[in-house]
Amino acid sequence: MVPVIVGVVMTPLSIGLGAVLLGTFDDSEAAGGDVPEPKATELKAGDVGVPVIYAKLVRDAAADCDEKLLTAPVLAAQLKLESNFNPRARSMPAEGPADDEGSLTDPRSAEQRAADSRTDEESLPGDTLAGEPTSGEATSGEILPGGAPAERPLTRGIAQFSDADWATQGIDGNNDGVKDVLDPADAIPSLGKRMCELLLTAKKHPGFRGTPLELALAGHRVSWKTVEKYGGVPRASGADGETYEYVKAVMRSYPQMVVPVGGNGVGGWTLPVEGPAGTPYHQRGSAWSTGLHTGVDFVIPSGTQVKAIGPGEVVTAGAGGDYGNQVVIRHEDGTFSQYAHLSEVKAVVGQSVQGGTLIGWSGETGNATGPHLHFETRTGPAFGSDIPPIPYLRTKGLIL
Repeated sequence: MVPVIVGVVMTPLSIGLGAVLLGTFDDSEAAGGDVPEPKATELKAGDVGVPVIYAKLVRDAAADCDEKLLTAPVLAAQLKLESNFNPRARSMPAEGPADDEGSLTDPRSAEQRAADSRTDEESLPGDTLAGEPTSGEATSGEILPGGAPAERPLTRGIAQFSDADWATQGIDGNNDGVKDVLDPADAIPSLGKRMCELLLTAKKHPGFRGTPLELALAGHRVSWKTVEKYGGVPRASGADGETYEYVKAVMRSYPQMVVPVGGNGVGGWTLPVEGPAGTPYHQRGSAWSTGLHTGVDFVIPSGTQVKAIGPGEVVTAGAGGDYGNQVVIRHEDGTFSQYAHLSEVKAVVGQSVQGGTLIGWSGETGNATGPHLHFETRTGPAFGSDIPPIPYLRTKGLIL
């Protein structure tokens, strides 16, 4: 019976031809070739990077690795290659989910979780995984009699763990009492832990073919035992050539998951407008309902472009009472930024943005005595959760 897939999973077999376009390598070289090391490790979040809902999970999973061996962009590149960030992607029918309520980081509804328990007989015919091994096709690193590699176990979830690997390496990342391979809050930290252990092991083998990162990626794809057998990353021309292609694909793509830190570059972190600061944070006065100014004002004329300060997701866009037309953005670290008194709003709720994304134009709508941008940083999306904006911006490399 042909295994049924929910979602589309990218495999080295399906990206192999595309990877060739990035350059060719001699078999004696490491799979990564001459890929430059990124100068920063700030994770790119949004439409062109990691979905905002998963960005903090990825950053935390990388940060938990000893000796800072694992970076968030590497982990993000693996997740994109493995499942394209689809938490329901699988190459086999999921067994019945645990009887729990899930977590805030698991986007599945109760109906979706129930649907994940369907057997392949109940699923639509023809819904199969690109590059999935068919009967008699071999894709693993273990060599069978006759020189053919062994069949690779089928996998599922955002990190594409096999059931056997999940049983020994899966962790309860969100401490809800359940280790759910289909919950990103468990699967992403599990992948981070696995890669960290492989990196620590790889550092002890400087004579192997490949950098520690390349060795760890190869070990993740097949097994560390297979890496030892080859004395490093498997060669391109051999029974395990797809592992070579997997390592090459991650090494080539993870620099694309990095954005510049600081400055005014689009995609990184930037000031919301170009203009001088006016009324400071917590200035006292009767003009404000709390008696204190809850943000910082930028003195700019109406119609000035207002930009998102960093990667995030728009949670509010439209009329906001005394704030006039406003936009509120949730950032990957769980903080929020607000942009008020806009003459016009361009952003829409649910939109993923980068630093520098145009979200509207300044004005004087709402309770305003003249054109300016009222800017707040917050711990929540609503009024009353403000925090000092200047120190916050400084943590992002931005100085007023």
